Amino acid sequence: MLLRIVFSLSFAIGVYSRPSQLGRYAKVIDARDIYNDAEYDFIVAGGGIAGLTVADRLTENPNVTVLVIEYGPFDQREDGVMIPGAYFPVPYLWLPLMSTPQIALGGTSYGVPCGRVVGGGSVVNAMFFHRSDAELYDAWAELGATGWSWKDLLPYFQKSETFHPPDPAYAAERNITWDTSVHGLDGPVKSSYAPYDYPGSANLYNGAISLGIQSAKEPNNGRAQGLFRLLRSVDPRTQTRSSARVNRYDRDALRHNYHILPSTAVARVLFNGTTAVGVEYASSVNGTRGVARARKEVIIAAGGVHTPQILQLSGVGDAALLTKIGLEVISDLPGIGQNLQDHLVLKVNYNYTNNHFPNGGSLQSNNTYATEQRALYDQGKPSAYDLTGTTGNLIIQLPLSNWTSNSSSIIARAERFDPAVFLGDSPDERVLRGIKKQRTVIIKDIDTETVGGISWNTGPETSIYMTRPFSRGSIKINSTSILDAPLIDYGAITDPTDLDILTSIYLKNRELMLTPDLAVLGPSETSPAPGVTDEIEIKERIKKTLAPSNAHQCCTAMMMSKEDGGVVGSDNLVYGTKKLSVVDASVWPLIVGGGPQASVYATAEKAADLIQKRHGLL
Repeated sequence: MLLRIVFSLSFAIGVYSRPSQLGRYAKVIDARDIYNDAEYDFIVAGGGIAGLTVADRLTENPNVTVLVIEYGPFDQREDGVMIPGAYFPVPYLWLPLMSTPQIALGGTSYGVPCGRVVGGGSVVNAMFFHRSDAELYDAWAELGATGWSWKDLLPYFQKSETFHPPDPAYAAERNITWDTSVHGLDGPVKSSYAPYDYPGSANLYNGAISLGIQSAKEPNNGRAQGLFRLLRSVDPRTQTRSSARVNRYDRDALRHNYHILPSTAVARVLFNGTTAVGVEYASSVNGTRGVARARKEVIIAAGGVHTPQILQLSGVGDAALLTKIGLEVISDLPGIGQNLQDHLVLKVNYNYTNNHFPNGGSLQSNNTYATEQRALYDQGKPSAYDLTGTTGNLIIQLPLSNWTSNSSSIIARAERFDPAVFLGDSPDERVLRGIKKQRTVIIKDIDTETVGGISWNTGPETSIYMTRPFSRGSIKINSTSILDAPLIDYGAITDPTDLDILTSIYLKNRELMLTPDLAVLGPSETSPAPGVTDEIEIKERIKKTLAPSNAHQCCTAMMMSKEDGGVVGSDNLVYGTKKLSVVDASVWPLIVGGGPQASVYATAEKAADLIQKRHGLL
């Protein structure tokens, strides 16, 4: 078996990491500060984007008490966290966390990149902040998530955001357009466009236009297609990361009714019959355990990997699996841990004979340039440190029919595929029925909805994303301890349709690099398949190079009917239980197209409203 640690995440590692002081937080507690059986109105398991968003909204009411329990620590405001160009989030990733051997990728095991820190993914991600096509959210509603369509979610996207338009002169120079009406103007998350760009972006822009790819006027209006500038969760006043820790906790840190317990795992949910009444927690440092009680509701927000783990350890999941592990079954829900989805990532590397200087690789390759740019950043002037590590500003996102003229045969192959292979030897009929319904919706929309993207960093690397996977993976516990990693199977390209789509985007990228505006730079591919023209061989090379995760794990507690393998209803409540909900990306039936951050905020904002309404707080 091969072991391969791949942290893609659009990860672009920076060159600086200087620690700074952590401020005083009056309501941060540890296990010594919380007496056993302490009571709160709400307990939130997981202090990432979703957990902190829900806690923020609930504690706006001073009469409501909330405890957030987060496995990871607070970040220390290191440059590698806060400054885009110094991007180095590795200290706050969940390490070591590995997948099972991926059968379709030669038995290789891959790293599972996800945040282990207060603020979760918003502390470790590449800070991109954009939405999917409206069809994606409408598909959720079509699959049973009533009230979660694009129209339903748009107010929550807006509620979460304060949008900062770019300088008009810079916007005109760089073809940046927007529609303020679809953005929020007074939400916690600060969104902005980078005020700096590399000269090669103009080559990419013109090359894409010459291929007939249209520039999107406003990709956050429900049509995230074409060529567009990436919006970021960066505060333009300071050019620093606007994370959930900053915008959903720091502003609340003096609320007397809001406690957060970091460096602590939720070991399991406690039940009285089928009613959730609290949690057992364990120190992630030494395993010391305790109990906290919830008067109103236990809210799970531990992410696509650890939400199903907590539920399964609590006796909520596939009865056969739980019985095998030796756990009492509270609610038999075989869909928990199934339906794992993520984005495939392929890095295409180049040498150039005539590239611009500077470019997306210059911060790492030229110390003089890096020093100059850091000085400009520290003076509050536009610089390369306004960009995330080695990333660029532009992305191309398109439906399948715009990537290839062969879309009909790819769709036909998807229609012939039997998804029962995702579910093992004895697939549960309910889960299988739900996945078949998902595939029907994906196929229906595949020629009108984004399926992937290309982003060139203007330097040595192009990132290719496949964002509408047909394959499905799973999360399954392998012990009764939360401190033991679950079995994480991406199921990467177990449906070969995914490889067909990824290859189509790769081949379109070759066309892009041959356009006059990019060819003039003298690109020469060095991986994954330089000079290879046989498509079968290209696919074999891609399989050896791709990463099965972009740290966008989701969909493992899907919001569909129980008869279709669903785990939660449209109210976020877990089937077969009372006073237990899930509010993070686990509930999505289908993964979003592109970076998930904005969609997680919107999901949690809506969930917070639903929670408050059912308890008479709104």
